[in-house]
Amino acid sequence: MSKTLYDEKSRYQQDIIKEFAKNGVIERKASLYDKNLAMDKELVIEFLKATQEKALNALNLSDDEIISKINENILKNGILHSLKNGVSINGKNFEILYAKESSGYNEDLAQKYEQNKITIIQEVIADDRSRVDLVVFVNGFAFACLELKSNLSGQNIEHVEKQYKQDRDPSTRLFSPKIGAIVFFGMDLHKCVMTTELKKEKTKFLPFDKGKGALSGAGNDTRDGKNSDVWYLWEEVLVKDNIINLITNFIFEENGQVIFPRYHQMDLVNKLKNDILQSTGYKNYLIQHSAGSGKTKSIAWLAYTLSSLYKDNKICFECVIIATDRKVVDKQLQNEIKKIKHEEGYIITLDEDRSSEDLKNAIEKGVKIIATTMQKFLHIKDDLKNFSTKCAVIIDEAHSSTSGANMDAVLDTLSSDFGGENRPKNISLFGFSATPKQSTLQIFGQKDENGLYAPFHLYSMKQAIEEGYILNVLENYTTYDTFYKLVLNGDDEEVNPNRAKRQLRELIRQNSDIIEQRVAIIVEHFASNIKNMLDGTAKAMVVCDSIRSVIRYYYAFCEYCKIKGYDFKPLIAFSGEEIDDNGEIQSEVKINGISEAMLPSEFDKDDRRILFVANKYQTGFDQKKLCAMYVMKKLSDISAVQTLSRLNRTHKLYPNKRTFVLDFTNEFNDIMNSFSPYYTQTSIKDGIDMADLIDLYEKIASFNILIPLDEKSVSNAIITMGDNAVSEIRPYFVKVIGEINKLDDSQKVKLKGYLLNYVKVYLHLKIILGDIFKPEMKYRYVFADILLKHMTEVSNNSDDIDISVVEVRDVRVLENETRENVNIISDPVSEFVEFGSMRIGKETMIKLSEILKKINDNMNLSMEENSNIQKVIEITEQILSNNKLKSGAKNNEISEFRKIYEEEIENILISNYPDSGSDEFYDTLLNSAEYKKDLFEPLLNNIYRQMSRA
Repeated sequence: MSKTLYDEKSRYQQDIIKEFAKNGVIERKASLYDKNLAMDKELVIEFLKATQEKALNALNLSDDEIISKINENILKNGILHSLKNGVSINGKNFEILYAKESSGYNEDLAQKYEQNKITIIQEVIADDRSRVDLVVFVNGFAFACLELKSNLSGQNIEHVEKQYKQDRDPSTRLFSPKIGAIVFFGMDLHKCVMTTELKKEKTKFLPFDKGKGALSGAGNDTRDGKNSDVWYLWEEVLVKDNIINLITNFIFEENGQVIFPRYHQMDLVNKLKNDILQSTGYKNYLIQHSAGSGKTKSIAWLAYTLSSLYKDNKICFECVIIATDRKVVDKQLQNEIKKIKHEEGYIITLDEDRSSEDLKNAIEKGVKIIATTMQKFLHIKDDLKNFSTKCAVIIDEAHSSTSGANMDAVLDTLSSDFGGENRPKNISLFGFSATPKQSTLQIFGQKDENGLYAPFHLYSMKQAIEEGYILNVLENYTTYDTFYKLVLNGDDEEVNPNRAKRQLRELIRQNSDIIEQRVAIIVEHFASNIKNMLDGTAKAMVVCDSIRSVIRYYYAFCEYCKIKGYDFKPLIAFSGEEIDDNGEIQSEVKINGISEAMLPSEFDKDDRRILFVANKYQTGFDQKKLCAMYVMKKLSDISAVQTLSRLNRTHKLYPNKRTFVLDFTNEFNDIMNSFSPYYTQTSIKDGIDMADLIDLYEKIASFNILIPLDEKSVSNAIITMGDNAVSEIRPYFVKVIGEINKLDDSQKVKLKGYLLNYVKVYLHLKIILGDIFKPEMKYRYVFADILLKHMTEVSNNSDDIDISVVEVRDVRVLENETRENVNIISDPVSEFVEFGSMRIGKETMIKLSEILKKINDNMNLSMEENSNIQKVIEITEQILSNNKLKSGAKNNEISEFRKIYEEEIENILISNYPDSGSDEFYDTLLNSAEYKKDLFEPLLNNIYRQMSRA
C-alpha cells in the first residue's frame, strides 16, 4: 500500500502532540494508563502529594488503597461530581482538581491551582478491541478522547463517527457514562464533532466547529501556518485554564446526561470575560445568536461567570440581572443556573407572581443573580435613586426589550450616573437577539474595522441551519393569489379614499367565500401532506391578521372538517375577549374549554393538530412538532422572521422533519427580503444622532401648537410636585388637545408620528450618550410623553363610510408558485431609516366607484393566471441578464440607474411584443405607466443591489 500524503498516525497525530506541548500539555507513556480505572494512577498520587500531602499521610494508606478509595467515589458519584466536589477517603475530603482562585486573596489556593496537570497519551489501549488515538488527562483522570482521520489518506469525519459507533464498547471503563472520559471528540483536517455519551449506533454527535466568519456559515476556515482547520481544539479548548474552567463553570449533568458547551457558547463567555478584564470601564455588548443556539444555557453560563468575575482583586459585578420583556420570566433559565451552582439565595426569579417591591428588596439585599421583567423597573426607579452597585444586565430578546421607557427605567434605577453627561459608569449591558433592530445595533453594538455597528459575538442563522440545529423554513414555501371583483349596488358617493380602502380591506377580509376557499385548501393540504408526518403527530399553525379573523377561520375550519369527516381537534389562542360577527363575546377559554395556562400542554397532545393564532404564540413558543404554517397575515421584517421561525425547531426523534408554508397574503420575495438582514451578521452604517432629534423638534414646532413656555412649566411642575402635579398640569393639555382637534386627519397623523418619534429618539440618544440635551429639548420630551397619553381624546373629523352597498363577487383562491430548496440570500448591512420621515399624501374626495374600478382593474390584470405569471418571469430573467443594466449598476448611483432601468424595461417590452399583433398583457403594460410601475418598481432595489455587487 502506497504511503499517503498526510497519514493520521505518522504525521497528523504527531503534529498535534507537538502543538499540545507548546501549550504546556505533557506527553506520558501509554504503559502508565490503567484501562480498568481510566486513570494514570501515578499522576493522581503525584497531584495529591503535591497539594494535600499532610492529610494524605495521615490516612496511613498505601497508594493502591488510596486509588481504590477514589475509584469507589467515582463509581458512586461519577467522575464529574468528583472533579467538582472532591472525594471522601475515610471521612476526609480530598480535592482531585483545584479551581482557579480569581479574587487574588487566597495565595494557598492559587499555588494549588498551579499544581493541576494536563497530560496526553497516544495510542491508549481501552480494551482488547479498542485503541484510542489520543486521550487528554486532568491530574491523571481521563477527560477527553480524540479520534483523528486525515482527508488526505481517504478518510473523513464520517469515518470517525462510524468508528465511535461500531468499535467503541460503552461498557469499557474509558467509554462508560459517568465514570469514563467526560467528552469524546472526532476530527479530520477540516471538521470537528463531539459527544458526551457513547451509545453504539444511537450515539448523537454535535458539530464543534468555529464557523466560517460573519458572512459565512458552518465549518472552519483554513488558516495560514496551521496543519489543520481544527487547530483551536489544542490551542483554545484543551489547554489547562480552559479545561479546568469547563469542569468548574460549564459542564453539568441534566437528566443523567453530561452537558458540554458547544464551541460558540464557550467562545462567547470566554471572549466576553477577556474583554471585560482588558477594558478600562463598563460598556455594552450585543450577542447575535440565532434560534437553535442554546440561548438559555448561554445566558446561564454567562450570568454565572459574570457573577464571580474579579479584576484587580475586586469583584466586577456585585449583581447580575437577567431582564426580559416577557410577562413570564423563563423558569428554565433559573433551573439552568442552579445546575451550574446550587446555592440558596444565589439566584431569584421574579415572575408574574412577584412584585416590583420584591425586585427592590432583591437588589438591596445583594442577591447575586436576579431574573425579572423589564417592566418591574418602572415602579422602583424613584425608590433606588443614587444606587451605584456594579451591575451586569443581561437582556433577553434585546430587539424588543429595549423600548425607550423600559430601558430608561432600568438605567435610572441602577445608576446614579444616569442622566449625567455620560452613560452609566457602573453598568454593562449584554443584549441577546437573533434579529437585532437598527436601534438595538446602535445601543449594544460596537464599531468594527469598517466603521459599522456590529455585534460583539455571532452565531448566525446560516450556521445554525447548516449545523442542523434549526430548519430553513423557506425551503418549501407556496404562495396563493386571491382574486375577486367588487360591485357597487347603491348610490355612488364621494368618499375619503384612504378611509374607504381601509374599510374595503375589512370587507374583503371577512368575506365568507374567501375564508371558505382558503380553509378548504388548508384542510386538504394538511390531510394530504402533513397529517401523517412525524408518525402522525405533526402539527400546524394558522396565522390570522386579527382576533376576529382567528374566530372566523376557526369556525369555518370546524365546519369544513365536520362535512369532510376530518377530526383534527383545532385550538385557538388569543388574549382577552372579542365580539364575533354574531355579536357574541368570545374568549380563548370559552372556545377551547381549557384554561390559558393549559393550552401549550394541551396542544402538545398527539390528537391536537392545528392552532389558530393572531399575535399570541407567534414568539416565545417552542413546539417541535410544528411542521406547517398557513399565513393569512401581512408579515415583514422582524415579525416575518419571528413568526415563521416558530416552524424551525428540529425534533430529535425525527431527524428528517420538513416544513411547509402556505402563504395567502405575502409575496415570497418580500419574505426573503425580511430574512436577508438576519441570515448572517447584521450591521448598520450609521446610527441616530442629535441632528435627527433637532429635525423632529423643528417639525413639531412648525404646527405652532406646542408652546415652549408651557412645556417648561409642565416639566418644572413634575420635577417639584411629582404625582401631585396632575391637577396643576391638566389645563395645559386640555388646551393643546383642543388645538389638535382643529387639524384635519392627515395633520393629526403627522403630528402624532413626530411626537412618537421625538420621544423614541430622545430616549435612544439618552441611553447612548447620556443627558446632553438642551433644556428646551428636555421640556419637549416631558411634555410630548404626557401628551401622547392624552391623544386618545383627539376626535376623528370624519365618520365611517357606508360600504354596505359594496359586494364581493367572483372569488377565486389560486396557487401562485412553490419555492423549494431555497437558500436565503444574506444582506447584512443596512442604512439607518430616518426617524420622522413620513409620507402623507394630500387627501381628496373621489367617487367610491372609481376606487372599486381601480381595485378591479388591478385584479383583472392578474387574472390571466399562469400565462401572465410566466411572462413576468421571462421579463425578469431578461432584466437580470441585460448587460447594459449590469454595467449601469456598477457605474452609477441608484438614482441614475433608475433611468437606465426604465428605458431597458421599455425596450424589453417592445422587443417581446408578439408579431401577430394585440396581446392584452403587453398592451396594458406599454400603454399604462402606472401598471408598469406597479409591476417593476418593487424589483428595482434588489436588482440594483444584486448587479452592483456582482
